[in-house]
Amino acid sequence: MNKKILIIPDVHGRTFWESALKSGDYEKIVFLGDYTDPYEMEGITNREALMNFKSIIAIKQQDPEKVVLLLGNHDLHYYSGYYYELAGGVRYDPISAVPLQRLFTKYHSFFQLAWETDWGGKHYLFSHAGITQSWLKRNMELIRKPDARHLNRLLRSNEGLESLAQVGEMRWGDYPSGSMVWADVEEMLVSNPIPDIYQIVGHSMQFDGPIITDKFACLDCRAAFSLDYKGTISPVTEPTSYEDCF
Repeated sequence: MNKKILIIPDVHGRTFWESALKSGDYEKIVFLGDYTDPYEMEGITNREALMNFKSIIAIKQQDPEKVVLLLGNHDLHYYSGYYYELAGGVRYDPISAVPLQRLFTKYHSFFQLAWETDWGGKHYLFSHAGITQSWLKRNMELIRKPDARHLNRLLRSNEGLESLAQVGEMRWGDYPSGSMVWADVEEMLVSNPIPDIYQIVGHSMQFDGPIITDKFACLDCRAAFSLDYKGTISPVTEPTSYEDCF
């Protein structure tokens, strides 16, 4: 079968997703979150990132069933004032904050924390940073089950937002491990896999290509990827080199 899912990791104002959309016909298009808060060294302004985000929302409007927009830590500090009080915001832009808050309020239903699918005989769970056993066990009474339905419910309560605001020690936080929007790839590497689930995440920027293991894939390297029905993850756009980034 030639079916493919298009995966677009952390955008941060970048435009690589535009050429990725033109690269083929996909069953689903999944953005892994972090749409704004660009890196200063990449020369993208906050205003440009805001306009880019509006274009992504427009793509979702055109085909709401096909396009999945996940939330990352750089989105949640605009999405929820309560979350921002708890976790703060890395590269938070107070000037862009008001229009971004309005967008997240207006298009609230467009966004979610997790998306899952049975694909080619395997069960995949997509989120921004990934679910570790440590974070899951710490919040099991609240989450109950590590599936998209239960994880997405975390957006609906203060307790859920509190669990999302848990930042791990590897990201200079107070917890042994971070939440599904904060978990560092090193935490994912040492975490025991969640049974019968293959996770696809972004969040931890890589300079030498994606990290693909037998239990998860970290694809945050400034490029889009496709997942075919055989489970092969392939680049769709050329990743920006380390030198070009810095």
